[in-house]
Amino acid sequence: MSTGERSETRRKTVAVGPGVCHALGLMMLVITEWVRADLKDATSAASHAYLKDMIEFAGSLADTDWYKPAVDLYDNVSFGEPRAALWAAVFMALVVRLNRYGPEEAQRVLSWVAAAYCLLATLALLPYLAAPGAGVILLLALSGGLVNVATR
Repeated sequence: MSTGERSETRRKTVAVGPGVCHALGLMMLVITEWVRADLKDATSAASHAYLKDMIEFAGSLADTDWYKPAVDLYDNVSFGEPRAALWAAVFMALVVRLNRYGPEEAQRVLSWVAAAYCLLATLALLPYLAAPGAGVILLLALSGGLVNVATR
């Protein structure tokens, strides 16, 4: 293998599939942290128009057969600390993508575990997508770009 080439294991570790999931997780982390900080500083919850949209979106999702099981699974696999678990998954994904010389098999497992958790978090936290509105497209593009730049 010449310099700059990736092994098959490394290619699977930083493939598009887990990369999309990592970008989704990063985007959801940014949105949830922004909403959290915004509500913490709020003088009145009524002053935030996006809250109504989030509640309506959550209500429409509650009528589906898949949303409640996804939220329950998300709560169960995060051991009661979903915020910390999402931070850890995104951080783990970025570290794996930045560290091209780490143990390949361990990094592949970490990458895919982080990707699975990020995807599950995205599904469970879908109502948060109402907060940025159309800005979610920009956030996803920025998240994808950051994941791509971090990939070595």
